[in-house]
Amino acid sequence: MATILAAFRSFAGALLPSLAIAATLTGCLGGGGGADAGDEDTEITSGDEGEETGGDETTTPPGDEPVVEVGGEEQSAGPCGKVATFSFARSGETKIASIGGEPVAWFTHGGYSVRMAGPSRTFGANKAASSVTTTTWVRTLSEPFDAEKTSEETLSAWLNAARGVNCEAGTQDVIAISYDYAEGGSKDARYALGADFHDFLGIDWDPIDAKSILADLGLEGALDCSGYMRLVWGSRANFTYDGADASLPLSLKSVPGHLPRTSEDMYRSGPGRIVVPFRTQPAGAAPFQGAPTTTELAAIEPGDLVFFDSQCNYTIATALLCGKDVGAISHVGMFVGRDNGGNYRFISSRSQANGPTVGNTGGWSIFNAGVDGTGSYPQRFRGARRL
Repeated sequence: MATILAAFRSFAGALLPSLAIAATLTGCLGGGGGADAGDEDTEITSGDEGEETGGDETTTPPGDEPVVEVGGEEQSAGPCGKVATFSFARSGETKIASIGGEPVAWFTHGGYSVRMAGPSRTFGANKAASSVTTTTWVRTLSEPFDAEKTSEETLSAWLNAARGVNCEAGTQDVIAISYDYAEGGSKDARYALGADFHDFLGIDWDPIDAKSILADLGLEGALDCSGYMRLVWGSRANFTYDGADASLPLSLKSVPGHLPRTSEDMYRSGPGRIVVPFRTQPAGAAPFQGAPTTTELAAIEPGDLVFFDSQCNYTIATALLCGKDVGAISHVGMFVGRDNGGNYRFISSRSQANGPTVGNTGGWSIFNAGVDGTGSYPQRFRGARRL
């Protein structure tokens, strides 16, 4: 069936020469690889997008972020109140911690990531004219959150410690870690097809569900899209609490509670929960241009993974190139926040940008309809997951 679909996509592309592209949008094709294969790179033509230029914004390289000073009073909802008494409420799969009625943290049942309100920060990268200012901090637990079994006393102790760390220099959260590898970052990475986290580091890896995998030394210092997410979430610890370094466990294939190798598997079976279900064009419906709806955008928070089908283009009225199941997912990135133009900006590793980027080489790094109402990635957005 996969062969038939691939042939059909190729045939459909041949039938539509007028859709041939000018700018390059690169993704990471998920699934179908060998046992140690990552996401496959593909070239896609897209139309009218190129490098973002101009803008008078002053961006802040990740190594020069504003100093966050500790402030606030105890028992307050301020971002640096280190000792607080929390109240908790349940909303579906999310448990919300509040101080004096003001929400300050969100825990997801079955997930590792915890979203917290904290001091404001501004992130930028060398080739992104748009910067992101956010008060959201994302850290991870050492094991998946169980909304039924985890006591509020346990949550309060963890949260007080995490809120304190947010206000002290030196311990980056997941968002700050991701910027280390972007253009101009302290660990600026290049792109290479099939480059996983251990290839970047030049170390061998012993997965829980496969035999030991040797690092490909030719890929040292490089990352593909899913390898980049695995490095940020699974190799780098973003918080040490009660003697445990917080990072997500990694697997080669789909193992419960682990972050797998390909973008398709990350969406299908990663930890946490899906916040935007896989999107398809309903038969007979008016073209929706791919871009997420207002409701879908409202469900996505900083730190959530966003997924794309690099071969899809919903500006085509019949959407012949768009797969109808999650096997079509071929690229993954992480939403880092609304930029100073109001767009939903994500960070991902792409070939034309030669590594992790929040810039616009090979397609604007946004997934809402912004810019001119279209955009390469909005046309190909397929879903989102909170880890």
